[in-house]
Amino acid sequence: MENSGYLALARQVALDRAIDVTANNIANLRTTGYKAEKVLFQQYVQQPTSPVTKPDPMSSVVQVGTFTDYQNGAFEKTGNALDFAIQGEGFFAVQTDAGTRYTRDGSFQLDGTGQIVTKDGQPVLDAGGSAIQVPAGANQIVVTGDGQVAADGNVVGQIGVQKFDDPQSLVREGSGLYSASTAPVQSDAAVVQGMVEDSNVQPVLELTRMMETLRSFQAAQQMVDSQHQLALDAISKIAKV
Repeated sequence: MENSGYLALARQVALDRAIDVTANNIANLRTTGYKAEKVLFQQYVQQPTSPVTKPDPMSSVVQVGTFTDYQNGAFEKTGNALDFAIQGEGFFAVQTDAGTRYTRDGSFQLDGTGQIVTKDGQPVLDAGGSAIQVPAGANQIVVTGDGQVAADGNVVGQIGVQKFDDPQSLVREGSGLYSASTAPVQSDAAVVQGMVEDSNVQPVLELTRMMETLRSFQAAQQMVDSQHQLALDAISKIAKV
């Protein structure tokens, strides 16, 4: 295969990953607390190795990973006393079967025992790492900006908001959860009651990016097809000779 064919294939491999990431962002456009994912590309330069000729170095593109855009999404008012959004940097900590996980999705509720839990029934942790228990029969739950939870005027806990020195080190899991390999620290971000944070995906930009990526992928495919046809034509002519 000619160099142009290899370059086109390398570009297609990178673009294929970009398409997957963009499609996932679009699919999570309405997912509470979702953070958009972006693709990282890097130039790869292959140096000439022939001892006889000295061709120019060949440059191609490789996909080296992804990163997460942690900018805040827009806040949506729900009026639900157990819906929360974080104004600033940080995550809610929740207890799962696999250990402590972190999320920006603040759509919470009370379970049958009075614990504040996620939609999947995972206990929301306070600043000390314990579940928050609301007394049975409580009529009014008020949460202040620092996360302090009061039931009918009595403080019952404080919702913990944790942050990380390097949030890019977090590993994205399902259901809006992230796992961490390093210990978090307490964040001073404000907790806003009665609101949830929408996805920070920008639909117009993502759709535009998807169309541009698809066009680039198709152009690379045309180059591969052209190289393949040239090779077939060459073989056909050599066979006739």
